[in-house]
Amino acid sequence: MRKKNFLKKIFLKLFNIYKANAQIIVVIFGFKIKFDYPLLKHIEDMCFIPKLDELLDKNTFFPHPIGIVINGNVKFGNNCTIYQNVTIGDSLSGSNDDRYPIVGNNVIFCANSVAVGNITIGDNVIIGAGAVVVKNIPSNVTVAGNPAKIIKTHKI
Repeated sequence: MRKKNFLKKIFLKLFNIYKANAQIIVVIFGFKIKFDYPLLKHIEDMCFIPKLDELLDKNTFFPHPIGIVINGNVKFGNNCTIYQNVTIGDSLSGSNDDRYPIVGNNVIFCANSVAVGNITIGDNVIIGAGAVVVKNIPSNVTVAGNPAKIIKTHKI
C-alpha cells in the first residue's frame, strides 16, 4: 500500500492532474493506481468556450468535450450538439462586428469540423466530420467536405 501511495504522489507531482471528481487508472511499474481526474468532469479545463453557461442554458450538448474552441462573439440557437475538436470562430477579414458565425437551432457539429467568418448556419443542419464551413448554409441540410458542400437535404 505504501508503494502505491508513494508512486501516486510522484505521478501527481510530475503530471499535476489530480483532483476529485472522476477516476483514471494508471499502471506504473506493474501497480494499478486509481485516482481522480478532473478533466473528465470540467469542460472548461479542456476547451475554450467563453460563454459556456449561455450555451448550456440553450440546451447545447457536448458529447465528447475535448479540444472545442468557440469565439465568445458567435451567436447560437437552441439544442445544438458540438462534438470533439470543433472550432467556431472569426475570420481574419472584415470589421469586428461581421466576422463571426450565427448558428441556428438544432445544429450538429461533428468531430473536427470548423465554421469561421461572417456566415449563417440555418436550423436543423448537420456539419459532417472534418467539414470546413466558410459560406452560408441553408436550413435542413447536411454538409461535408473542405470547403463544405451540401450532400443531403432533409425533408421536415
